[in-house]
Amino acid sequence: MSWLQSLYASTIGKKAVMAITGLIIFGFTLGHMAGNLLAFFGEDTFNNYAATLKGNPPLLWGTRLLLLTVIPLHFLTAFQLIKRSNDARPAAYSKWQPQRSTYASRTIRFGGIYLLGFIVYHLAHYTLHLTNPEFSGYHDAQGRHDAFRMVVEGFSNPVNVVVYLVAMLSLVFHLSHGAWSMFQSMGLNHPKYNQLRERAAWTLAIVLTVGFSSVPIAVLSGVIHR
Repeated sequence: MSWLQSLYASTIGKKAVMAITGLIIFGFTLGHMAGNLLAFFGEDTFNNYAATLKGNPPLLWGTRLLLLTVIPLHFLTAFQLIKRSNDARPAAYSKWQPQRSTYASRTIRFGGIYLLGFIVYHLAHYTLHLTNPEFSGYHDAQGRHDAFRMVVEGFSNPVNVVVYLVAMLSLVFHLSHGAWSMFQSMGLNHPKYNQLRERAAWTLAIVLTVGFSSVPIAVLSGVIHR
C-alpha cells in the first residue's frame, strides 16, 4: 500500500480529502453563482457569458472533469467517515440529546443527500436537457444558445423554484458546517479564533445561498423576464 493509500485510509487523511474537495466545490459554487447573477443584466449579457463558456472547451470540460472526480470523492469519503463513526459506536444511545452539536452539523448528512439529488436533477434540467428537451433548440437573435430564455422558462414553474430554494436552504446549513469543519481540518482551530471561524463559515454560506436564490425568486416575481 502506497503512502497515499495509507494516508487516505486514516481518519485524518479522509478529513483532509473532505476539506480539499470541499474547497474545490466551494470555489466552483462561487464562480457559478457569479455567472448566474449576470441574469440580472439581461439576455444579451447572460447569453454572451454562456457562449463564452461554451466556446472555451478546455475550461468547460476541464471544470466538468474536475467536478466529476471531486464531487463523487467528496460524497464517498463522507459516507466512509459516517460508517467509521457508526462502527465505533455500534450500540445506539438509549436517549440521545444534543450537547455541543449544532443543527447544521446534525442535518449535514441529510442535506448532503438532498443536494446530491438536486445536482443530478439540475444537470438533467439545464445541462443535459433531459427534462426539457426543447431547451436545446433555443437560440437568440445572434444565433447563440438562448440560456437566458431557458433560465426564465425553467424558473417560471413554481415547482422548480421550490425544489431549488429547498436545495439552497440545505446548502446554507451544509456549507456553514462544512466550511467550519474545513477550517478545523486545515489546522485553523484555536479558542481565540473559533468564533471568528464560525462567523466566516456562516457568512460564506449565506452569501452563496442568497446569491443563488435571488435568480429564481426574481424570475418568479417578474423582476427578471423576457
